[in-house]
This record gives sequence, C-alpha cells and structure tokens, in this order.
Amino acid sequence: MDDIEDMIGEEELDRATVSSVRTPMVAPKPHFQSAATNSTASSSTCGDYETKEPSVPGTQLIWIKTYGCSHNVSDSEYMQGVLASYGYRFTQDPDAAQLWLLNSCTVKDPSQAAFMHLAVKGRRQNKAVVVAGCVPQADRHLKGLEEVSIVGIQQVDRVVEVVEETLKGHTVRLLSKNRLPELDLPKIRKNPMVEIIPLSTGCLGACTYCKTRHARGKLGSYTPEAIVSRAQNVINEGVTELWLSSEDTGAYGIDINTDLPTLMRKLLEVVPDGVMLRVGMTNPPYILDHLDAVAEVLNHDRVYSFLHVPVQSGSDDVLLAMNREYTAGEFKRVADELLTKVPGLTLATDIICGFPSETEEHFDETMELVEKYRFHIMNISQFYPRPGTPAAKMKRVPTQVVKNRSRKLTKLFETFEPYTYLVDTTQKVWVNTEVSDDKKYTVAHTKNYTKVLLPRDDSLIGCSAEVRVLTAARFHITGEVISRSQPATVAAAAIREQIRTEAAAAMVMDMDTATAMTTLMITIMIMKRVVTMAKVVVVGAKAGHAARLVVMERAAAVNALHIGQFGLTTRCELDEEQNQLALIKSIKLQLPVHFALL
Repeated sequence: MDDIEDMIGEEELDRATVSSVRTPMVAPKPHFQSAATNSTASSSTCGDYETKEPSVPGTQLIWIKTYGCSHNVSDSEYMQGVLASYGYRFTQDPDAAQLWLLNSCTVKDPSQAAFMHLAVKGRRQNKAVVVAGCVPQADRHLKGLEEVSIVGIQQVDRVVEVVEETLKGHTVRLLSKNRLPELDLPKIRKNPMVEIIPLSTGCLGACTYCKTRHARGKLGSYTPEAIVSRAQNVINEGVTELWLSSEDTGAYGIDINTDLPTLMRKLLEVVPDGVMLRVGMTNPPYILDHLDAVAEVLNHDRVYSFLHVPVQSGSDDVLLAMNREYTAGEFKRVADELLTKVPGLTLATDIICGFPSETEEHFDETMELVEKYRFHIMNISQFYPRPGTPAAKMKRVPTQVVKNRSRKLTKLFETFEPYTYLVDTTQKVWVNTEVSDDKKYTVAHTKNYTKVLLPRDDSLIGCSAEVRVLTAARFHITGEVISRSQPATVAAAAIREQIRTEAAAAMVMDMDTATAMTTLMITIMIMKRVVTMAKVVVVGAKAGHAARLVVMERAAAVNALHIGQFGLTTRCELDEEQNQLALIKSIKLQLPVHFALL
C-alpha cells in the first residue's frame, strides 16, 4: 500500500480526547485529510508497549531531532507547530520525553547512521518513536525501523494522527507521495524571524548516487499564489527573511507552466523593505535558459546576492557517470554569467570526491575548476554508496585515495581569503535573531550573505544597519555599527521586544541564607505595557532588610536594582508572611513596579 501501512483505521481514531489547548502565536489546527479508500483498518502494537488508554495531549513531552537540509528543517517546524496546536509540549532533553520524533536525511551515510542509532536507542529505552524524512520514505523496510512509526515527507500535516496512535502503542505508517501538504500550516520556527518556504518537493533529475529522488519523488511545485500567500502571512507574523527551499529551486514550476524568476517577481511585489529573500540550491540545467532573469532577481535590493549551485565534479566524464545532465562547460557558463552580472555574488557549490570511475586526471580537473572560481562556500563530501542507487553497483575508488583527494581539495579551499577586500569598507547588513555559539556576538549578513559578527546587541534584532568592517577571517568578518534602521515591521519589533524581555538579566538577591529560596518575576510596566522582565532568586532574608542584588551578567554586587534603559532604581524588602517582595521606593521615572510569584 502506498499511503498507509499497518495503520489503524481512521474511523477508529479517537478524537474525543484531543485537547483544544493551543500555544501562543500558533495558527488554528488543520482539518485532517480523509483516509485513503485502500487503507488497511488494522494496527500493530510496538514490541515492548502495551496498548495504552487514550491520553490528553499536553501531558506528554516530545523531543524532536532533525538531520539534513533546510527543507527538512521546515518540515520539522511544521510538525512541531501542528503538534503544538493540539496541546503537545516539547523538550530539549531526550531523557525527559515520552516520544522521540526523528527527522532523517539520506544524502550522506554518517547522518543516516546517526539517525538509525537514535531510532534503535529510543526503542531500547522504551520511548515511543516516530521517524520522518527521507530515510524511511525511501526504504520503509530498513532494518531497525521495524517497530517505529513513520510519517511520510508529504504527510507532515498528519503528524498528530501518527503521534497519538504511537503513544497508544500502535505502529503507524503514513507514506503517500501523491499529495502536497498545505503551506499555510501552524509552524514553530527555529529562528522566529526566518521562514523556510518549500517551493516544491521532488526533482526532475536522476543522479546515480542520490537517494533523495527515491524519497521525495518527482517534481511537484506549489502554485505561485500559495507561496505568495504564505509569504504575506509570515511577514505579518514578524518574519524578516524568507528562504526559498527545494531539492532544486531552478526546476521550480516546470510542472505547472511557470518558473523561478516569475515567482520571485511576484514575491517582490509583496515583500516590504527590510525583509530579505534568499534563493536555495539550484542545479545548472534548469537555470541555463533564465540566466538574465536570475541575475536581475539576485541584483534586487530585497534579495541576497547568493546562490548555491552544486557542480559535484570538474570532469565531464565523472558528471556523465553521475548522470548530472550538464557539462563542466555549462556550469562555467552559469558561474561566469552570474558573477559578471551580479557584482559581489557569493557562489556556493558542492564537490563529491572519489566518485566511481574518477581518475587522478578527473580529480585534477576538479581542482582546476575550484582554483579558478575560489568559491566562498564549498561543501566537500567523500563518496558514500547509497543502497539502491546505480552508483552503489559501480566499482569504487580505494578508500584511502578518496580520503587523500578530499584532504587535498580541503587544503586548497582553506587557502582562499574571500573577505579581506571588505576590511575598512562600509556594508549594509541585515539582522534576525541569530547569535554566535558563545552568545557574545550578534550575527548579521551582508547583501551577498557574508556572515558578520557584531558585539552582542539585541536591539538590532529585525533591523538593517550600516557597519564598518574591522577584520576578515576565513568564514566571517567582524564590524561595528555606524547606524541602524527600525525593525522591518511592527510584528518584527514585537518579536524583538519579546526576545529582549526573555533575555533580561537573571538577578540574585543575596541576603541572609537562613530562609528558603524563593523565585519571583519582576515585571516593570509603563502605561500598563510590559516592557521588560527579570527572574529574581531570593535567598532568604529578615523582614525590613534592604536587598543586595547581584546582576549575573556582570557578576557584580550592587545596592540597587537597575533594569535596561529605564534607569529604574529601587530598594526592596522581603515580607516573610506574604513571601513576596514589597516595593519601598522608586527613585527614577517613578515607574510602578509589581512583584509576583511565578
């Protein structure tokens, strides 16, 4: 069966227990699709599980782990949003979760191996496990997936059904590839200001090494109207970057008699200033006929001058063995024309080292191509045979040879210094909510999507800024802000204030340690509007004693409470009977301050 394998009949699904509780800023829950007429009205029970009584959503915690491309990230965001609209909660601690939702990638063996390890580990720990993504879609009978539920890549809008039945102890599998989920579904974004919009699913290629086509199937494009509508809706929610994602954005619309440049023009009619578009990966064959139009789009003020065009090899012989449907010369035509017509364009690419039949001469051609274009971004992979693909049956290049070629290409790539020319220049940058791993820097991007590290400043969130470039490293530049705009939209400003509120410094009131610790929330209000919050831990005190506060960010003791730009100064005392802080005096601005227990 194509759609449902080993699935409990939908007429048996118990909807009476579904909670109507929704998390804030989550769209209404979608209507379920009707069951396929050929669905089997039967179920199986997972190995160690007993069939459980229906439980109210919201009482179980779900842990989500995602592997792979931006399309997979978008699918996970959709699944989390749909589940949240039914009251399910989430955790970053896998041990605390009752159910693991694992979204997989089949492009590379290491990511698939890591995913399979987690699926098996989850079952051994008696977790309910639901798997998604390209691995189970391409091979539902893969060893290790026998007792886990599967939600297909084109069934993400039905994830609630799968989760509900899995938590009851059933093994559920929804695997149809003959439908496109709606774009306008609830979503919880990893980055609240970045929306990943899938333009299509599947592709037109038949690369001999790739298993993604097995999973995502033939090309199926969303209509321009659906994509534009989604863009308008998410911009109204505060999104400031739209990432257009697909297995091959260049092939977009071929199946529905349109194309990528036409879509981009329609999007630019509704995208306001301050909101940026980023075009995802495109293969050479499908943009060769649109190079002028693509260049025009990439030059637009509201589009990043960035394009990911995988070449995979500089050898025509290897490209033929890969069935890539273009020559090295055609890739060079794409690169040369776009680099000429789009000043400052960042051209990213992918290379596979050690593909079957690759000789030293073939590899030298790849090295020459990389040396010529000196790509700013390059993803280097060693060939891994994917089971079920034609390349898996080809004679392999010795493993050590493959490793040596990968190291040699990597060493060449690391000699490039693509950003030194930017030092001492002024660049316009755009900021969303991204920060560096060490939390010390705000991350911004230039028009050509160069990564810029700025001293941490959450007031930049959602804004554009003029930046003087100070230094250039291998993969980023650093700078200082000269001037800035306001957030792109009112909704973006609201997200910024929410993030700044949540990031307000934790404070500790270090008093006498004789009494128990109490955690409170300080809420400062101006004209009844919450503008900032800070968590305060009270470590005992005697009534009437003035508070001595420790600001955790500065690790310095102070004798008064200072919050943000408002310069609030106050003294507090602890009312032991009420177990709350009582405000004694507000010196500056006379702001009303309210203390309430969490």
